[in-house]
Amino acid sequence: MRLKVIQIVLIFFLGLISYLYSLTVEYIGLERMTRESQLIIYGKVISSYSVWEDKSIFTYTTIEIKELIKGEYKSQKIVVKQMGGTVGYISQVVDGTPKLELGKEVVLFLRDWKGAYWIHSIVLGHFQVYEENGKKFAVNSLNNVGLVDPVTKKLITDVSKIENRFELVPFIQQIKNYAKM
Repeated sequence: MRLKVIQIVLIFFLGLISYLYSLTVEYIGLERMTRESQLIIYGKVISSYSVWEDKSIFTYTTIEIKELIKGEYKSQKIVVKQMGGTVGYISQVVDGTPKLELGKEVVLFLRDWKGAYWIHSIVLGHFQVYEENGKKFAVNSLNNVGLVDPVTKKLITDVSKIENRFELVPFIQQIKNYAKM
């Protein structure tokens, strides 16, 4: 009986620890994210692989660029680096890291850091493109992260008030307008 109580308490604390350490990022709007990104692309995921680097797994995903929305880049393909992935039988999962699925179209806000392109604010700079009734939409799933209001510095509890679904063509135009500012 005592062993069972210890197991239950241990499970509770492990759950609490994983909750406390889940990813929390400051919510920033499109204007700021556009300003802070070196590149913004609309493209299609064409390949991906994961490797060990030191004691962590990183995933490298190649995107075929359909449209360069902001910045300068000479190739039609770009490689994006993300934390986490699977190598053999071992996986590392990082809360908030968007899954870049083969064959899917995406809009990515990218920052150059230490010689690699990373998605801005992990999840905030990733928009999956979907087609619905003949129209394309860019959607940010907010991928199970806590968002902090940049003004109040408090956790945003009602994420439904954050706009995260846009019709693709006007969305790209809005980003281009912000990039000119």
